[in-house]
Amino acid sequence: MPIQSPALPALPGSVRAFACALALFVAATGCQRGSDTPAPASAPTAPRVQIDATLGLADNSGSLRFDGTVDSEASRTAIERALLAVYGNGRAQGAIDVDPAAIPPIWAKGLEDFLRTLSTVPGAGLRLAGNQATLSGPLDADQRRALRAAAERAFPGMRLSGLFEPPGDDPAAGTRLSPEALAKTLNQTDLAFKPGSGEVSDDSLALVAQAADAIRAAPEGTRLLIVGPVTPSSDAANDVFLSKQRAEALKVQLILQGVNPAAIETRGWGQNADGTPVENATPPQGGASMRFELLR
Repeated sequence: MPIQSPALPALPGSVRAFACALALFVAATGCQRGSDTPAPASAPTAPRVQIDATLGLADNSGSLRFDGTVDSEASRTAIERALLAVYGNGRAQGAIDVDPAAIPPIWAKGLEDFLRTLSTVPGAGLRLAGNQATLSGPLDADQRRALRAAAERAFPGMRLSGLFEPPGDDPAAGTRLSPEALAKTLNQTDLAFKPGSGEVSDDSLALVAQAADAIRAAPEGTRLLIVGPVTPSSDAANDVFLSKQRAEALKVQLILQGVNPAAIETRGWGQNADGTPVENATPPQGGASMRFELLR
């Protein structure tokens, strides 16, 4: 049964007319007030933060893996054409994202020229980000020099880091040091890591290559322990975790440079050999540097 409103009492005609006129007036003035009221101003749109265009390349036995982010479809197309021109169909695999917030890549123009040299060096890795190019991989001195020359030609004015740094005249490199002298020399190497990260700093990759040369030249059976650096903070557990992570990251880089994995063990600061925390271990107020210890 439908619900009905109660009947209203009958009103005299003049009263009804006045009520209707009043209702119309209120409605009209309400609409008028609404039209006169300015619409609230929309909040200003914050400008998008610009980011560097990036491209990562890693050679794997003649095939190339790539990834990156660029500013436009035009930039992506230019990079894909350069990859196709050097590696052909099927030898280069990956994806490049487009983000309008990215700064146009200054390195896109010279990319094809550099790739022609990179494609002749198995295992090489390249990271392009903004105005910086970082070289990595198990490369010997001649390969590093050749790739640096190609980068200087293809990317004029860009900052070259990592293994682009010219091989140094380190007297310990390639020298057959005693195990004791090796540990002492390695502890004098000023290796750095990216802030708050377990990754080795790009600027330290050349030093890692020198350290690898010295370790490979050590007497057979030499084994080393890497104790990661520590920087005290309010989170002691994370400090130990990051210390271990950095020791592991350095070991990986040394292995990439040809060091036998069995020659290196790692430990975080304040850890026992089995990974358990050392009781009541308190790092120095200023932190502790990375340390190499001779195991054998």
